[in-house]
Amino acid sequence: MLFVLTGPSGAGKGTVLTRVITTLSGLAYSVSVTTRKPRTGELDGIHYYFKTEKEFDEMQERGEFLESVCKFKHKYGTPKSKVKEQLEKGIDVILEIETKGATKIREEFPEAIFIFITPSSYNELARRLRNRGTEEEEMVKMRLKIARTEYRSIGQYDYIAINDDLDSCVDTVIAIIKAERARKINYEDLVKKLASLYRTHKNEE
Repeated sequence: MLFVLTGPSGAGKGTVLTRVITTLSGLAYSVSVTTRKPRTGELDGIHYYFKTEKEFDEMQERGEFLESVCKFKHKYGTPKSKVKEQLEKGIDVILEIETKGATKIREEFPEAIFIFITPSSYNELARRLRNRGTEEEEMVKMRLKIARTEYRSIGQYDYIAINDDLDSCVDTVIAIIKAERARKINYEDLVKKLASLYRTHKNEE
């Protein structure tokens, strides 16, 4: 299965993702490509693949992205080969992408499970963005303006995970993944086999 985490800037998607993939087994994470500079503590190949504009454009021209978007003057893309390779092996994959990218993923993978991460209020989102202290106020205002647009599509997502408390939000996302894994559609052969036991037993009588 393909799980997609998205939400506005400042919602804590990356932090939630890190906790989920270190807690839950059998879940592959697809590292995105970006043209933005690494933030403090971010490592190439772990948090993102950091590329130049030229490198990114060349990858895009070769059709290497499952989805790609330009946001805040930086480009982001999901490598297609890594995702499809894991899914074909029967391994669950989780993505952490922008909301525009999630829309594109939905077109190609309508069966994917989409999870929208957000604090419980717009004011809390604004507070977090300002408290990060990594950007000028003008950029913060731009992020908040885009967030208002992103919230318009929140009703299209399968699940909402409120991130007011990190532990609680992580538990919610893990519960969603476990519940989706337990759906009977994932055990069709087992369901048929066990359901047939009643008929076999009746015949033996």
